[in-house]
Amino acid sequence: MATEFFQELKEAFNKDQPFVLCTVIETTGSSPGTVGQKMIVYRDGSTVGTVGGGVNEERVRTAAVDLFKNGTSRILTFNLANPLEGSEPVCGGEARVFIELQAHEPRMVIFGAGHIGRTLARMASLARFQVTLIDERPEYADPKKFPASVEVVCLPYVEAAEKAMIDKRCHVVVATPGHVKDREVLERVLRYDAAYVGLICSAKKMVEMKHAFKSAGYDVRRVDDLFAPIGINLGSTTPEEIAVEILAQIVAFRNGKIIRFSRDS
Repeated sequence: MATEFFQELKEAFNKDQPFVLCTVIETTGSSPGTVGQKMIVYRDGSTVGTVGGGVNEERVRTAAVDLFKNGTSRILTFNLANPLEGSEPVCGGEARVFIELQAHEPRMVIFGAGHIGRTLARMASLARFQVTLIDERPEYADPKKFPASVEVVCLPYVEAAEKAMIDKRCHVVVATPGHVKDREVLERVLRYDAAYVGLICSAKKMVEMKHAFKSAGYDVRRVDDLFAPIGINLGSTTPEEIAVEILAQIVAFRNGKIIRFSRDS
């Protein structure tokens, strides 16, 4: 059984197939799981291996599937000392399970769920990005309007930017309803070492904003690296076409090609 599990693990890594690795890291008292037991959970919820079985294993599986949306790791703690008359496990001990997403999928964090932002979110999800779409307007940040693969967050932009866990895997697109909100988001985002940051704006606004950030003491390299205006120039006029321009630029960036917006292209 162990040989089959590790063969599956090897194949998942070799195929660059995203999965969540779940490991029992601690038990006390009587527990159905033992330290070191492992389970693989794939995006579709299918599993290989075990962390002890029963209702808590199903809870681990559910939590693991959620990681495909937010890309974090977690430690789950289960109390197994429950009354006999209930439906919870009654082994008498406690178990802790560490779950961690194993993926090379890039993240895209989009601020603004307007016409362009929401279209880009759907396209990026199809392109295998882990997408987080943020808007402070409840009527725009409605999870029912998006595929389950898109994490939709309804929070004030500034608060969301501070909670978005932006890191070197992140490609950030700023497309809020106005330049004041854009600047508030960028003031937070530029503090982090995101792989890519792009802003929907005019060339004139871009010059003014970059000058303001440099004058305020922001890292010059990060300000100069900002993709603004965002996207590549395909002569687009509709939200769908503009979303294609943005996604094309980000895909090119991931593949080592820097293509900036140019009026001459």
